[in-house]
Amino acid sequence: MQKRRIADTVPEPVVKTIITLSTVITGEIHGQGDINLEGQLTGNIEIGGLLFVGQAGSFKGEATAENMVIAGRAEGQIKATAKIEIRSSGHIQGNVFCQQIAIAEGAFLEGTIKTKKGKPPTPDYFSEKRKDMLTLPETK
Repeated sequence: MQKRRIADTVPEPVVKTIITLSTVITGEIHGQGDINLEGQLTGNIEIGGLLFVGQAGSFKGEATAENMVIAGRAEGQIKATAKIEIRSSGHIQGNVFCQQIAIAEGAFLEGTIKTKKGKPPTPDYFSEKRKDMLTLPETK
């Protein structure tokens, strides 16, 4: 059986930045590591790793990352060079560009989905059954 969930296929990060619940950022973020966004970000973000928007997290602007997991709110243009996973609590308003997308039962998506090749992707739909998938694992 092929593992399709990002948390099952992406290796644990060596370095991860955590933007906590009480943090509000307006501006731009650029880097190569992973970001766990539990707070609020208004602006642009471009990272080479995983962007995880937690259930309490929100993003408004343009986001580019290798992989994304959206469990909170995202508004704007969303680009992943590989995969995007929208969890059941995820809420996206805007255009999504990716190679693969997985959408949980109960997730909200308003906008368009396009692949880099211009073909509409075939989403993988899933039901969240595992409690450990509701948050991103901590770095050891």
